[in-house]
Amino acid sequence: MSAAALEAERLRRLADVMLPAAHGMPSAGDVSAIAAYLERVLAWRDDLRAPLARAVADLDPESFTVERLAAYHGIDEEAYVALTTVVAACYYLSPVVRERIGYPGQVAKTYDAFAYTAWVAEGLLDPVMERGPIYREAP
Repeated sequence: MSAAALEAERLRRLADVMLPAAHGMPSAGDVSAIAAYLERVLAWRDDLRAPLARAVADLDPESFTVERLAAYHGIDEEAYVALTTVVAACYYLSPVVRERIGYPGQVAKTYDAFAYTAWVAEGLLDPVMERGPIYREAP
C-alpha cells in the first residue's frame, strides 16, 4: 500500500469517528466519503493539504475519540481546521448524504426583476431608504 493510500485509510478511520452513523444518517465510511471525494476537495482547497497531512500523522486512529479531536484544537488549530473542513466537505459531497438531508445541490432559480415593488409597497425597504447610502471608499 502506498504512503498516500495509507494516509487516506488513516483519514477514513478518523472520519468514521468524527461522523459516525446516527439519527438515520450514514457514517463517513458508509458513503466512502474520503475515498470518493478527498482529491476533489483538496483540488479546491490545496492550502489544506499540508495541515491535513499533519493532522493525519499526529492523530492515531486506534485511540482517536471526539474528545481527543476537541483537545487537538488547542494543540494545532490549523491542522484541526483542515481536518474538520476536509472531512465535512467530503461527507456532504456524497449524493447519499445530500439526498438524506434534502439538499439537491445548487439549483438555478429565476429572478423577477419587478418583485422589489412588493417590498417597497410593504415598507420592508423603508429603514434602508431612511438610513441612506453607507459605504466605504475603496483604497
